[in-house]
Amino acid sequence: MNQPQSRSRGGQRRKSKRGGQQGHKVDLWRTPPELPDVEPIAVPHEVGAMLRSLGDPPMNNGAAAGRYFSVVIERAAAVAVALAVSADVLDQGDRD
Repeated sequence: MNQPQSRSRGGQRRKSKRGGQQGHKVDLWRTPPELPDVEPIAVPHEVGAMLRSLGDPPMNNGAAAGRYFSVVIERAAAVAVALAVSADVLDQGDRD
């Protein structure tokens, strides 16, 4: 059985998309640029403020869903602070 060849509407064969990429070579073993200095991460105070400003989600029992979303956001912020502490990049502020 003969396999149909890929042809466009005009009956001409389509050109391969790979053909245009052959001239671009990338040096994979080059030395990468130096990373910027790490800035201290500040502890957020009101992580759910933006979510609360939007109001309750437009769904059945939206108030309960909004509370669940707030709990998830607060937990994510707590994990982010814990990671910042473990990496020693937490902003300590002026605690002299």
